[in-house]
Amino acid sequence: MRILVPVDGSAGALRAVKHAAAVVKEGAEVQLVNVQPAMPLYGMVRAYMRAPQYRSACAALAEKALKPAVTLLKRARVPHRAHVHYGEPGATLADAARRLKCRAIVMGTRGQGAIGNLLLGSVATKVVHLAKVPVTLVK
Repeated sequence: MRILVPVDGSAGALRAVKHAAAVVKEGAEVQLVNVQPAMPLYGMVRAYMRAPQYRSACAALAEKALKPAVTLLKRARVPHRAHVHYGEPGATLADAARRLKCRAIVMGTRGQGAIGNLLLGSVATKVVHLAKVPVTLVK
């Protein structure tokens, strides 16, 4: 069984990794996924960076975000793999769960509350609506 855990370097994401490590059963594998923004087709980024430079910069940011989660899972001896995907986070995570054949998603929240989610939206809310597998939110 595979469990997807989105990782963005936040404290909430690390709490989700800890929760997944605590509940994972023997034979299960955690799929850590960091989502980086896709390179815009226009605007300032394109003016200063070519695609390979952009990917390299994003890879460095992803590695920094994933490192604490990988360290935690190694110490807990939980089988895992780390992935970097590009795109809009909510849809990209739901799609990653499908592509990686995950049976569940465990993700952290920022704890904005109902009003904050209503006004600002939330990656967790989008994943809950788009995912075809159960989603556990860790506060």
